[in-house]
Amino acid sequence: MTAMRLRSALVFLALLAPAAALAGAAGCGDTVNVPGDGIGGAGGAGGSSSTFSGSGSGNAPPDGGADALPDYVDPGCPDAAAPIEEFFCDPYEQQGCLRGEGCFIFVDYPTEPCGPETYGAFCAPAGFGGQGEPCFGAQDCQGGFTCVITGSGTQCVQLCALEGEDGCPAGLVCEAIDVEGFGGCL
Repeated sequence: MTAMRLRSALVFLALLAPAAALAGAAGCGDTVNVPGDGIGGAGGAGGSSSTFSGSGSGNAPPDGGADALPDYVDPGCPDAAAPIEEFFCDPYEQQGCLRGEGCFIFVDYPTEPCGPETYGAFCAPAGFGGQGEPCFGAQDCQGGFTCVITGSGTQCVQLCALEGEDGCPAGLVCEAIDVEGFGGCL
């Protein structure tokens, strides 16, 4: 019978031990002290030490406190070269290409920081995609159209002038696209 009592006492202690550990941890509370850095980055507390309670009493800090990292300032490209233009045909008028080809616009982004972008147009076999047709590249579209990523997927859109009469179909507007100076009817 004593072995049975010993076993029962051990089971009772095993069940009681986690509760005792949790009770001891509860003494930590939910109050956090935020020391000030003297420059106003202590959660809007004016640079002094502040105490905030997580009890939901409404005295939480107005922001997350001092930033962990300083704000990044983009140095820009003060000596950046002007974009390079390479137009081998006229993408609006579809002139300068052979029969069955379309004049398609392009942009080549620089491989090094602050390098010039190259904009232009080239001749390539024309596709069959018109306004709103799905595409995988400009050559899937008819001449005078280009392939862009839209909220409705990747599709052919008619090129349009950003200034003056845009020539877009009813219900569409001319929006700037990646190639400088060109728009697409979206």
